[in-house]
Amino acid sequence: MDEAALAAQLQAALAARGRGDAAAAEAALRAVLAIEPTHVGAAHLLGVMALERGDDAAALALFERVAQAADGFAPLHYNRGNALAALQRLDEAAAAYRRCIALDPALAQAHYNLGNVLAGTGHADAAIAAYAEALRLQPGLLEAWRRIGKLQTAAGRWDEAVASFDRLLAADARDADAWNRRGVALHQQRLIAEALASYDRAIALAPSLAEAWNNRGNALHDLRRVEPAIAAYDKALALDPQSPEATVNRGMLEQETGQFDAARASYRRAQALRPDYAEAARRLAGLDLLQGRYAEGWAGFERSLDWSGARGAVGRAPRWRGEPLAGRRILLSEPNGIGDTLQFFRFVPRLLAAGATVSFSGPRSIRALLRGFADRVAFVDDGDGDYDFRAMLWSLPHYLGIDEAGLGMDAPYLSLDRSRVARWTHLAEPGAINVGICWQGNPTRKIDALRSIPLASFAPLARVPGLRLVSLQQGHGLEQLASLPKGMQVVVPGDGFDTGPDAFADSAALMQSLDLVLSADTAITHVAAGLGRPAWLALASVPDWRWLLERADSPWYPSVRLFRQSRLDDWTQVFEQAAAALPGPGTGQAA
Repeated sequence: MDEAALAAQLQAALAARGRGDAAAAEAALRAVLAIEPTHVGAAHLLGVMALERGDDAAALALFERVAQAADGFAPLHYNRGNALAALQRLDEAAAAYRRCIALDPALAQAHYNLGNVLAGTGHADAAIAAYAEALRLQPGLLEAWRRIGKLQTAAGRWDEAVASFDRLLAADARDADAWNRRGVALHQQRLIAEALASYDRAIALAPSLAEAWNNRGNALHDLRRVEPAIAAYDKALALDPQSPEATVNRGMLEQETGQFDAARASYRRAQALRPDYAEAARRLAGLDLLQGRYAEGWAGFERSLDWSGARGAVGRAPRWRGEPLAGRRILLSEPNGIGDTLQFFRFVPRLLAAGATVSFSGPRSIRALLRGFADRVAFVDDGDGDYDFRAMLWSLPHYLGIDEAGLGMDAPYLSLDRSRVARWTHLAEPGAINVGICWQGNPTRKIDALRSIPLASFAPLARVPGLRLVSLQQGHGLEQLASLPKGMQVVVPGDGFDTGPDAFADSAALMQSLDLVLSADTAITHVAAGLGRPAWLALASVPDWRWLLERADSPWYPSVRLFRQSRLDDWTQVFEQAAAALPGPGTGQAA
């Protein structure tokens, strides 16, 4: 077949393709390849047709046949990249798209597709750059803004994500998915009311968008609008009964309102819907621990670690699962915050008693409080090193078989430099009842809605004769000092307090001169109690698991006294009871 005949066959193939006769087009192209097996045009078009019918492997084989001959042909590299991406050979797909772009830098879709495979291989910044170039070349490629926003959300770059979704919505204000995702990014910044408005826009545009109803429930939960939150979760489940997220979220609200059997059923249903759902396992574990079912709770939390890939456990050594520790090296870490680290460090001596060599990788800021362990535990900055095992502190109770009898502390196990204590004694007034207070936790954590307390709720304490309130608050919540109720005063330590490299070290030092610490459920309680200082804790009607139910004491800390809400979200009675329980001035520390 001469060149003219080949050209005629190609024209026949294009004509057949144009009228929708795929069989005739394929026959003509295969006739060309039968004569000239590396004919670039025929192989490329046959490959494109294979892609269109979903036969990605056949398409790739055709592209590979002529790849060398067509090295300068940008469309072939573009479509070869599409075939490789469909076959999940993402690194090779990225290389193909890059070759296409080198030949034709103005092909916006190649940049967009490159962004997709880079996102799929975890190269978020490079993916965002590729999407941005696609948008520069083709501003109407709006889906790129969605992809950018999703990557920014996953990376915790919330304000940038909001800006990306706003760019998408500026072009298409009826994009319900974009409104919903914009709400998530706002929510993560604790801009709850704005997030709720965004979710509501999504729902108005797409009333059947179950994810937006679930997110609306989350926002209402954080605004403490309990009944509307339950209704939103119910709507999400009516639209998508198989949603494990909405199921576990409804269980969370059931637990917070004291419906423990219903909450347990919700968590179990979420696990049935997604058998490896780490969040459901963690929630069920928390409920078990709240009800004093320690063996089940520790085991459930360990399952949640298994299902989450043990995120947060530092190091590369195998996770410790109760193996003998005599003569072995174990690296500990704890990603769940300073409070959990201070609380669970009490179990480290048991590892030492078992013959382990113990290292701990955690923030340098808490080493001042843990200085009493410095001669027995190596404090390291990372997970590098030769270790036999690694473990989170949270895993220790499960493998040590800790029950309620094993929770307590024999003596204060936190300590600090005495010279620091002297630095802050001037803040305690002799003869007065000096009470350190902390009211606000970390607002970025979902549990903060139940833990944090408006500072104005502490006002009944200010009416106690001879009582002085001293702020132990750091960071979030300090703005409330500007709007205190009439007659309420709070002593603020001033500049330099806890601003150094050691977390809570100045707070801990000041506590030595105070009669009492009265706090919301924050790390401050663990600092005070770990030092053996008298500490009163104001709790929600259904608190975090570690404070159990109904009792006024804690098996974890002998110096802690618990004051509980009698009604959800009502702090009035809590602080009236605490004020009534305070001793008179000059009578010594509170009990």
